[in-house]
Amino acid sequence: MSRARILLNRTPFTAPCRASRQFIRHPRNAQVLELPLQSRIRWSYLWYASILALGITTGLGARHFAAPLGLPEPGSPDDDLILDSLSRDVDALEIVQSLRSQSYNLHTDTALRSGPGLTFAPAPGSRKISAYKGWLELDLDFGRENDGKKGVLGTMGGARGLGVQRAFWNAETREMVAVVWIGGGLAGWPGVAHGGAIATIFEEIFARMAKGPDGLVEPVHRPDSLSLTYAKPTHSLDFYVIRAAFSKPDLPQSEPPPEPESEPTKSWLAWLSPKKDLTKKPQASSQEIIATLENIKGELCVKAKGTFRKL
Repeated sequence: MSRARILLNRTPFTAPCRASRQFIRHPRNAQVLELPLQSRIRWSYLWYASILALGITTGLGARHFAAPLGLPEPGSPDDDLILDSLSRDVDALEIVQSLRSQSYNLHTDTALRSGPGLTFAPAPGSRKISAYKGWLELDLDFGRENDGKKGVLGTMGGARGLGVQRAFWNAETREMVAVVWIGGGLAGWPGVAHGGAIATIFEEIFARMAKGPDGLVEPVHRPDSLSLTYAKPTHSLDFYVIRAAFSKPDLPQSEPPPEPESEPTKSWLAWLSPKKDLTKKPQASSQEIIATLENIKGELCVKAKGTFRKL
C-alpha cells in the first residue's frame, strides 16, 4: 500500500512539472527566433541614416565649393572698384589696343574731314583725328533703349553682369567687333554662362548694327528671328569677343550696273503675271547678320544668326 500511494502521489506531481517546463520553454524559443530579425531592422536603419547623412554632407560641400564668390550689388562701392579694375583689364587686351589704334571715338574725337559713320558734330574740346580710319569706337550702353530708360540688359549691369564692354564699328564693311565681360550673375550652371543671357547679348548687338553707330535703339531694330548654335560651354567671369557682320552688306558698288533688258524681251514678257514671271515677284526685303562669340584665345563658343526687316 505504501508503494502504491507513493506512485499515485508522484504521477500528478510530475505531469504539471513537465507541462510547466514545456510552457516555459516555448516563450524562450520564440524570443531566440525574434532577436536576429530585430537586429537586422536596427542595422538597416543605421545604414540608411548613414547613407542619407553622407549624401547631405557631400551635396552641401559641393555647393559651397562650386558656388561663386559674393557678387556685389550694382552701384555699390565694391562694385565700382571691381568695374575700375575690369576697365583697366579690358583696355590692356591686345584686340582692344589693336582696334583702338586704327579707330576714332565717335564722342571724344573731332574729325578733320567727314568720314564714314560720322553723322553729327563731336563734343567741343575733343581731340582732332582723321575720320578716314577704318574703325569707329562706340560708347555703347547696352541697357539704353528708345526713350533712354533701362532695357533688358539694364538689369544685367554691374560687375556681376555686363558691366564692361568695348565695341568697334566699321562703316565701310558694316561689321562690328565687341569685347564684353560676362559676370558670375549670368551663370545658369556654376561657372557656365546661361544660354538665354548669351542670346540677349547677340540680340543687342544685332539691334545696334541695324540702327547704326549713333542714336538710341528702338524695338523696330530688334531681329525678327534669332538662332544660336552652342559649340562649347561659355564660362562666366571672363572676357569674350563678338564678331558680327551682315551676310549681304549694302556696300557701294564698284562695278557698273547691269544693262537694262532689251525692248523685244520686255514686250514679249509683258503679258506674264508676277505669278508666272518670277522676276516680277516682289522679294521680301530682309537683312541677315552672322555673328560669333569667341574667348580671348580665339576658340569658338557660340555662333548666331539674326534676320529682320530691312529698314
